[in-house]
Amino acid sequence: VCGAVVIARTQIGADLSAFLPKSPDVRQRVLIEQLQSGVASRTLMLGIEGGSVEQRATVSRAVAKSMRESQLFDLVQNGDVSDWSDSGTWVFEHRYQLSPGVVPGQFTAAGLRDAINETLSMLGTPAGNVIKPLLDRDPTGETQRIAMELVPASAPRSEDGVWMSRTAPRALMIATTRAAGGDLDAQAVAIARVNAAYEAASRGMGADAPKLLLSGPPVFSVMSRDKIKTEAIHLAVVGGIVMGGLLLLAFASPRALVIAFLPVATGVVVGTASVSLVFGSVHGLTLGFGSTLIGETVDYAIYYLIQARGAAVAGTGWQRWRDLNWPTVRLGLLTSVCGFAALVFSGFPGLAQLGVFSIAGLVSAALATRYVLPMLAPDGATGMGMRRY
Repeated sequence: VCGAVVIARTQIGADLSAFLPKSPDVRQRVLIEQLQSGVASRTLMLGIEGGSVEQRATVSRAVAKSMRESQLFDLVQNGDVSDWSDSGTWVFEHRYQLSPGVVPGQFTAAGLRDAINETLSMLGTPAGNVIKPLLDRDPTGETQRIAMELVPASAPRSEDGVWMSRTAPRALMIATTRAAGGDLDAQAVAIARVNAAYEAASRGMGADAPKLLLSGPPVFSVMSRDKIKTEAIHLAVVGGIVMGGLLLLAFASPRALVIAFLPVATGVVVGTASVSLVFGSVHGLTLGFGSTLIGETVDYAIYYLIQARGAAVAGTGWQRWRDLNWPTVRLGLLTSVCGFAALVFSGFPGLAQLGVFSIAGLVSAALATRYVLPMLAPDGATGMGMRRY
C-alpha cells in the first residue's frame, strides 16, 4: 500500500538526458542543458491548415492571443505585430544597451553631430513619420538602428497580417514554452492550452474550419512518454496473461496462480517506489527494462510451490523448503544483486535507476517468497495440472 501511494505521486519521465553522464565535461554539460531547458527543447511549431485565408488568419490571431494570455509561453510569434507594443517599449528603454552603433566616440561632439545629421537626413524618407516622434528622445537614431538589425534577410510570407506558408494553404506560428523542456508535465499543460485555444477559435466555423498541426520537441517528448507508458502497460498485461496461462496449465489451481504472482507484483511495486524515493522520478525505460528483469522472480514462487509439496506432516512443507531450498534461492538472489550493484554506481543516472529498481525488486520478491508464501501455502501447490504427464 505504501508503495502504491508513492507510485501514484511519481512522475514518469522520458528525458533521454538521463542516459548521459552524471558528471559531464563542459561540452557535455552544454548539451545536457540544451536538451533539458534550451530553446530547441521548448520550441513548438504550429500550422493552421485549410479553410479560407480569412479563417486561417482569424484562428491564428485568436490562438496566439490565448497563448500569450496563458503566461505559459516566453514567446509566441505568428507575424502579427499588433501586440508588439510592450516589446517595442522595452527595446526603446534599453536602446543604448542593445544598439550596435554605441561605440567609443559615439557621444563625443563629432560623433553626436554625425549621428544627429544621419537621423535628420532620414526625416525626408518614407520612414520619417516613424522617426519624427522619437527625435527629441533618441536623436542619435539608436532605435531605428536596432530595428534594421532585427529585420530578417528572408521572412515568411505574410498574408492578412499573419505568416503564411509559401507552398501550402497554411498559417504558421512558432512559440517557446516557459517551462523547461525536461518538465514533461508542464509541457503537456502547454500543449493542452494550445489545443483548447484552437478549439475555441475554430468553434462555429463548421466542417471547413482550418485544422491544427502541432510539432516540435515538446510534442515528441510528451508523445514518447505516453507511448512508453501505454506500451509498458500493454506488455505487462500480455506478459501476465501468458505467464498466468502457463502457471494454470502447470498447477491447475487459480489459488496457486495468485500466489505465484505475488512476488512479481511485490518486486515491481517496491522497485518503482524505491527509484522514485531515491531519484525523485522514474524513467520510462527503467520501468520497461526493470519489469522484464523482475519477471525472473516468478521462479522463486514456482520453486516454492513445487518444492514445499509432499510433506509427511501437513503444514510443515514450508519448513523443509526453508531448510533445504531457501539457501539456494538466497544464493541466486545474492549473485543477481551483486551483478546489478554495478549499475547503481554507474555515471549514467538512467542505468543507476535500473540498478536500484532491480536490486530493490529482487530483494523484496525474495523476502515475499520467504515470509509470505509459507503463510498462504504451507505445503506448496496442491494441483498437478500438466505436470502429471
